[in-house]
Amino acid sequence: MEIELPDYDTEQALKAILGSDQSLLDIDQLIHATKTAKVQLEDEITACSVSRADGAKIDERSDLSASFGSLLSEVDGITSLSRDTEATISKLTRDISYLDNAKRNLTQSMTLFQNLQLLSEAYFQCRQLLDCNDFKAMRSPYSLMSGLLEFFKNYKSVEEIGIFMGKISRLQTETLARIKKTYQKLLSSPSLSEADTSESMLKDGACELLETNSGAKAELIDWSVNKLLYEITEIFQVNDEAGSLENLSRRYAYFKKVLNSFNSDFSQFFPKSWDIPIKLTSRFYATTRKDLEILLKRELKDQPSIDLFMGSLQTTLEFEKYMDVKFANRLSNDYGIEKISKSFEPYLVLWIQHQESMMNSKILNYMAEDKLSQSSESLVLPSSADLFRTYRSLLAQTLELIEPGSGRDRMLCELATFFNTWLTTYSKKILQPILITPDVQIENKEEAMLYTLLVLNTADYCSATIRQLEEKLTEYLTEGKDLTQLFDKVQSRYSSLISSAMDILLTLLVSPELAFAWREFENTDWKSVVVEDYSRYTITLKNVLRDDQSIMRKVISRFNREMYSWNFMDKVLELLLSGFLNCILRLLKPKPPFANLNNARVLQLAQVVNIGEQLQLDAECLRQSLNFWADDMADLINGSNASLKRIKKHIEQGFDHLVMFTKLLVVPLEVPETYQENYCAITANNTNILSWCFILALKGLPWDLAEWKLLHSAFKNSSEVGESSILPVFERCRSILVQFEYDLSHVNDATWQRFIHNDLGIKPVPIRSPMPSSAGGSMSPTQRIPSSKINGNIKNLMSNTGFFNRGG
Repeated sequence: MEIELPDYDTEQALKAILGSDQSLLDIDQLIHATKTAKVQLEDEITACSVSRADGAKIDERSDLSASFGSLLSEVDGITSLSRDTEATISKLTRDISYLDNAKRNLTQSMTLFQNLQLLSEAYFQCRQLLDCNDFKAMRSPYSLMSGLLEFFKNYKSVEEIGIFMGKISRLQTETLARIKKTYQKLLSSPSLSEADTSESMLKDGACELLETNSGAKAELIDWSVNKLLYEITEIFQVNDEAGSLENLSRRYAYFKKVLNSFNSDFSQFFPKSWDIPIKLTSRFYATTRKDLEILLKRELKDQPSIDLFMGSLQTTLEFEKYMDVKFANRLSNDYGIEKISKSFEPYLVLWIQHQESMMNSKILNYMAEDKLSQSSESLVLPSSADLFRTYRSLLAQTLELIEPGSGRDRMLCELATFFNTWLTTYSKKILQPILITPDVQIENKEEAMLYTLLVLNTADYCSATIRQLEEKLTEYLTEGKDLTQLFDKVQSRYSSLISSAMDILLTLLVSPELAFAWREFENTDWKSVVVEDYSRYTITLKNVLRDDQSIMRKVISRFNREMYSWNFMDKVLELLLSGFLNCILRLLKPKPPFANLNNARVLQLAQVVNIGEQLQLDAECLRQSLNFWADDMADLINGSNASLKRIKKHIEQGFDHLVMFTKLLVVPLEVPETYQENYCAITANNTNILSWCFILALKGLPWDLAEWKLLHSAFKNSSEVGESSILPVFERCRSILVQFEYDLSHVNDATWQRFIHNDLGIKPVPIRSPMPSSAGGSMSPTQRIPSSKINGNIKNLMSNTGFFNRGG
């Protein structure tokens, strides 16, 4: 059919099928017939494909089965061939294996007979040479014989060989006995000439023979050491007088004699590698240490003699030092030989106690020495350096005497307590008496300054060295042990000396230089002051600060450490700032009783305004003078810029607070709201009621309750919220502020009481013990308070004289 052809033309078929209109009516039948033909063709195609696939699989399986059968046949053939080959090879090599075994047995037999021949020859040579004591000629055959014995150990079961090895063993024993007898004759002879022994025969012969037998060698060495030390052991018995502690030096001297005798007479008969002198010393150390343990326990049990103990210890230490030098410290470093002095460890507390007399003698010498050295610029007592040199020496001796462990920990703690005791004694008997007492009348300021600086610098040196000593002691303690608590008390004592010396420099030497300026301040006619120029007292202070011969300038240049120079400058600044503030407060503060119109104010409001303006001018003058002084002192100290910046910051902060205070004195009170606005602006909205009241009192506000209430109303109505602590300027005069609070809260007028307690919120308070003012000579307001009202349990509020106070 044409439809089965690849180039079938569908167009002609379609024209034939759809050639007339009638054919359109049969279109459904045509479509159905087409679909049926299509399905039939698909079924035929599927059936044809399945038939072909099944045929291909059957063909493939047939081929695979044939190949597998062929492969199995080949494997069977190869297996059979390999068996035949193996059998053939076994037949060929069986005879070769028999030949190898025969060869091996023959070789071993030949080796055995050769070695047996060598052994027998060496044995007979050694036997012959031993009969004439020719140890040197025996070296080679004896070494060969000893070496071959190892080979024949596996053949001891052979009777003849076992008998022969027994003879060799007896020969070795006889050789050792002959060598020992020769050495015995040598060591027992009064002189070497009588010994009639060749040095080379023993050293190069007998000793070489013993190198082949370590046990025999050790036996001879041990016997020789015992022989050499026999007389010492017999003479110095612990139960005889010769063996007592009093004769310990004789024991050591005798051993030196034995050792020197060996080195001069017998050392050439022993190889150097045997280290006979070391072994002699080790044995003597062990024996003496054991004897000393018995003697010390017996002698020191009931009534210990310190002198006897110290004499024995000193003698032992000197002997050990001699031996260390003789052996170049190899005894303990290379050989780990335990020292004789270890037996003294349990009793070393006696040694530490013995140092008490030495330290007492040193303290007496220190007390007799001139304190100020004319030859040295350093203001540090030479005795302090000598004290710590002594401590370092004692520590070094202790470490030599005691090995690490619990015993060392105990002794180091005892030593630390000893150091602590004498450091305290040094501070009490040497430094404390030099320190000027606060009530003394100073006639020579230069001398007083030098002695005070001497105490301060020496105490600082001691404090720093104590810490180093503590660290050194802790270094040798078992991990976890600490001596800080033990040394804290003495450290505190030296710190207290430093602080006291600094206070003396400020209070007794620097304050008097400023006192004249403060008297000028108090003598100024402040009621009629006219603001035109700086006040006279500021010029006086300026001259004091610039004076090259002033005490403060001399002091700053004589500190041993820069730290103290800067701290001293801090203190001087605080002294001047506090003195200036105290002068102002003494001038302006109201006098009790408060809240009493009959108690008229000394200065009126207008006068206080003028005073405030003048004080502002004076404060700026002092600020400039102190900045110039700080630069000048920095050049003198040649210190760091950071420290100078800190000092200048201290100056600026201090005077900023003072200027703020003087501005408050100038602000008028006529309009309460305006005053409150100015108060908030100047104080950065400070809301502390006590500071606010104190400022009003200092301004000279009369005790008119109505005026106070108006001002308080403005204070309460202020919407600004800021710091509630006291004004910074009053931190330097807390005692005066506390006194003011007490006086204000204890007014007698009932109306004022209600206002103060309820409106102001200032409740009655017990008086607090005031801190002494930094300005020497300032009056303490607390002197007016009855002693019955003082509460001794309330701590001081603040100190401005603490040693490391940085100010600001």
